[in-house]
Order: sequence, then C-alpha cells, then structure tokens
Amino acid sequence: MKEITERTLKVENVSLGYGATTIVKDLSLEFPKGKITAIIGPNGCGKSTLLRGVSRLLKPLNGDFTLDGKSTHEYSMKGFARMVGLMPQHPIAPEGITVADLVSRGRYPYQGLFKRNSAEDDEAVAWALEATDTMSLAERQVTELSGGQRQRVWIAMALAQETDILLLDEPTTYLDLAHQVELLDLLSELNEQRGTTMIMVLHELNLAARVADYLVAMKDGSIVAQGEAHDVLTRENLHTIFNLKAEVADPFNDGSVVVVPHPRIPANHAMAGQEGE
Repeated sequence: MKEITERTLKVENVSLGYGATTIVKDLSLEFPKGKITAIIGPNGCGKSTLLRGVSRLLKPLNGDFTLDGKSTHEYSMKGFARMVGLMPQHPIAPEGITVADLVSRGRYPYQGLFKRNSAEDDEAVAWALEATDTMSLAERQVTELSGGQRQRVWIAMALAQETDILLLDEPTTYLDLAHQVELLDLLSELNEQRGTTMIMVLHELNLAARVADYLVAMKDGSIVAQGEAHDVLTRENLHTIFNLKAEVADPFNDGSVVVVPHPRIPANHAMAGQEGE
C-alpha cells in the first residue's frame, strides 16, 4: 500500500464564481493535515463551489489554491490526481459497469498508455473493496445496488486512487439516517487508520459535529467561524449563520455537540400571546 503523505493545502485570497456572479469572496483557509474538516453553511453559501475550486474543477477569479506551496493548477492532471481525490455530489456510473471495474477506474493516475492493471493496482482495488465492505458486490452492476451500497462503491473508487487528500461533496445525499451514520463512521475509521486528510461538505450539523475534527462555517461566500465543533456551533453562530434559534447540548457528557432547535410555537398560541399584550 502507498504511504500517506501529509500535505499542506491552502486557500489564499480566493474568489470563485460562475459568469458574472461571484459566489466565494476573497477567502483564505488552511486545512488541518491528517484530519477531517467539514464545511457547513446554508444553501447557496458557497460550500460546494469552494470544494470545486479545491479540486481544480473551477478556476479562481483571483487568488490561488496551493498544495505544498505550489499552485494546484501547476501540477499535471495525473500528478494532482495521485495526491487529491474527489467524490462528487452526484456521481454517475457508466451503464452496465460492474463494481470491480468502477473501483479499478480509481487507478487511472498510476496507469500508462495501455491502462493495464499492475499488481499494485490489483492490490489497491482489493484493499478498497475490503475496506468498504463491498468485495461481495464486485461482480454486480452498479445500477443494481441500493443507495447506501452505491455510496460505498464510489468511496471505494476514491480509496483505490490512494490519495493523500480526499474531497467529498455531500457524501450522505439520498441516504437515510442509519446509512449516513454508517458511511461517516467508515470514513472516520479510514482517516484514523490511514491518516488521509478529508474535506467534506455536509448539511446535517449534528453529523458534521460528530465526524469532523474541524468545522468551517460559511455564509454568503465567506467564512464566519472555524474551529472545533464546540467553538463553531454556538447559539450565537447558529442564529447568525442559519437564522436558527437553537440550544447546544452535550447529552453524553463527553464533549460531544448536539444542536437542538427551539420548538415551534403554534400560530394560535402566538396570536393569543399578542392579544394579551
């Protein structure tokens, strides 16, 4: 297995957008090495746009993304792909492709002109299938699988790529709560075992607090707060970022963070309160 190298990934005064619309504005950030970072924020705040910029799918309007002090756009396609992998939000598998063949595509950065699998490729694919508990699915077509199984297979392909940094754009999309927890636990275990730096966009705040070592909270294309969950998910920040009235609890007395929204006030109660004033 390829050894993981801790790499310095920075966002330096970056602005990103589409056409004449700027989404991310003059943003700077250094991602913690070997840790899991979750990017959170309301819809449209620039979370996925930032991840697209980090992955080189979107070129910055100004500023730069650097990897080990070098602009990410100066690396060759295969050179960059050996260091940084991406699991997009809505991956699409070619019709009829099997799980084993899809996971093998993660070895593209290491293959030559004729794209034949080497012994190292076969070893990496086998490890990725084992790590994600998808070996039993290897000969099945991806389109036959359940949502949870498909997500595991896409993660297996990203793992077979053996990158030092893994980007995941809303990896729990379309999964029920039990499968969301299962998938994020898998990623946590892989992070602990391999030391892979993981950067993921997540919507669910409690799951983000549960899985991530570091949170980056965005609003309107800028970073509002960053740090550990108990520093970021405060009552004040939840109101500022999400316009959400909530309490923050530690139900297990272990330093964990759980966001509990205030109960809804029924309309007739609110009207009764106004009449009594």
